Amino acid sequence: MSTPEMNIEASGRPRPVSNGMKRPRAVIFDLDNTLARSFEAPALEMSQGLENILRRIPVAVMSAASFERIEKHLLPGFSVSADKNRLYLFPVNGAGCYTWENGAWRPQYHFEFTSEERARILAALKGSVEETGVGAESPKYGKQVVDYDGYIAFTALGLDAPREEKIAWDPDGSKRRTLRESLQKKIPDFDVYIGGTTSIDIMCKGVNKSYGVMWLAKHLGVEPSDMLFVGDALYPGGNDVVVIPTGVQTIQVAGPHETETVIEEILKACSG
Repeated sequence: MSTPEMNIEASGRPRPVSNGMKRPRAVIFDLDNTLARSFEAPALEMSQGLENILRRIPVAVMSAASFERIEKHLLPGFSVSADKNRLYLFPVNGAGCYTWENGAWRPQYHFEFTSEERARILAALKGSVEETGVGAESPKYGKQVVDYDGYIAFTALGLDAPREEKIAWDPDGSKRRTLRESLQKKIPDFDVYIGGTTSIDIMCKGVNKSYGVMWLAKHLGVEPSDMLFVGDALYPGGNDVVVIPTGVQTIQVAGPHETETVIEEILKACSG
């Protein structure tokens, strides 16, 4: 797998350097905790950076979010002159893809659970919460289980939990790992990944962000190694890690502040 050359900053995290980055022919970004804080819109500077990349190469946003949330949070940040024909939207962890055609966003593909699959997942999830206690011990703020058709998300504190409480709930990821391991044993024919700061994602096996990466590579007529994926969950069990076996270049970030630097490096690589 081709990966950008890195140097190490004071915090010990790897940082990309433009003279080591292979010039990508397309860039794929995660949304939550990559382009923006979870369930928030990207900052204006971030949207401008994405638009600058769009002037040079295709850009995809691949997120656990629904298409409606991507449309609400991401798209208003682009100017009317942005080249939407080069923008690809992959909601529900790559279980769907939308492209701009004839003045509207059109689905290219979309996967959904059957009613039987949905019932099995929900029963297994209930059993794992009872077995591990994860998600049962904390105050709840809104829905814990959200059905996005293409995947089901379990959010331990609820969708409306304050950001500070989300960050403090599972800082080392141990609670989510425990719940994920229990759930994966109960439904081995599905994929279970760690999502956001308090969430677990359940998907159809093989229909995930790696599927989206391979679809985009084929659609653009390039190799996966010609593209770059930027996300915050490229660690074992994270919902971005599935893209690594495709051969796509990858950069892990700790949040939008690091993504801004990555965008600068991408623009330098493209200019070179």
